[in-house]
Amino acid sequence: METVFSLVTLLQTVTLVFMLASNMYMASLLSFSDPEMYSLIENCLAAIIQLSMACYFGSSITIASLSYRQSLYECDWYTGSKRFKTCILIMMLRLKKPLYLTAGKFFPLTLGTVISVIKGSYSYAAMYRTVG
Repeated sequence: METVFSLVTLLQTVTLVFMLASNMYMASLLSFSDPEMYSLIENCLAAIIQLSMACYFGSSITIASLSYRQSLYECDWYTGSKRFKTCILIMMLRLKKPLYLTAGKFFPLTLGTVISVIKGSYSYAAMYRTVG
């Protein structure tokens, strides 16, 4: 799953940053009574929800990978065969490092990523506002 969606998620996230920034800039030029303002807000919310869904499930995978190590230890491993014990040991060593879904192998998809994208978008929108 990581190899298939990694690049797509990166492109989606980068596009989302600039789309949110341009929508925030346009919204700063409009009044709340303007009908176009509501379409900008709706567009921003839809994009944020779309990224939030991917990041939520990425966080869920990370949290689950952290709990699997404890579950492996608590299973009845000491009565198993030598091969089973070796497999459990390898899995526990592998799970020392939590699993992350990433966007283009650059940053993990966690709920903190959504906040970072919104902060970055606001920064770009503020820059557009001061320059333009």
